[in-house]
Amino acid sequence: MKEKTCALPTPEQQKLLEIREAAERSMLETVFKAIDEAAAEVAGGLQEEGLQFEPTSKDYFLFTVQQVAFIRLCGGDPDTMQGGDPELGQRIVNNGQHIIDHYWRSRKD
Repeated sequence: MKEKTCALPTPEQQKLLEIREAAERSMLETVFKAIDEAAAEVAGGLQEEGLQFEPTSKDYFLFTVQQVAFIRLCGGDPDTMQGGDPELGQRIVNNGQHIIDHYWRSRKD
């Protein structure tokens, strides 16, 4: 049985990977900072108005990002929830299930 191996990237490909990974890290830092700021904005607004509600959690805003990204990846409009491709959506859901099964359920801690 032949072992699967990946070819080493060329210097140009390696540079592309480095540039893309740096941009990805920066993008994610921006997203997570925006989530923190949104949660703090709600908490501040509640306090300013004297409202006795539990502040909206960061997880709520993270879920919002996930939902909007999912709909956009499927070609839909996040504002109307219309126009998405259900087949593409199912492939994305299946990919999430693969992550659960392969990385989380298969691990014996």
